[in-house]
Amino acid sequence: MLQIAALVLVGGVLSLALRRDQPAIAFLLSVGGAVLVLTVMAGQLGPLLGFVQSLGDYAQGQSVSCLLRVLGIALAAQFASDTCRDAGMAAAASAVELCGRVLALLQALPLLQTLIDAFLSCLQ
Repeated sequence: MLQIAALVLVGGVLSLALRRDQPAIAFLLSVGGAVLVLTVMAGQLGPLLGFVQSLGDYAQGQSVSCLLRVLGIALAAQFASDTCRDAGMAAAASAVELCGRVLALLQALPLLQTLIDAFLSCLQ
């Protein structure tokens, strides 16, 4: 975590220093720093994904994989939205957030259908 914090601090200082004179380079530096942090974090996801996979063995059907897809969509939409806001494109950021919400709902539909079927079977 200290390495990531140091990386973000250095990137933030450089971005602030360049923002006034070279805004395009400052933006690219901030996006590059975010991608680098995400790359470092992706290497640490192995144990977490193994744990989630073991939970999926206990759960019925596709519920865990559905939740993982929804989580992936949410994280990607948040990253894209934050990047758009950093670039000063608030309308594009809002559109990305809306798109992420709709796609997450579409991915969750099979799980919702399973829940509704279970509820209706209990009522009968």
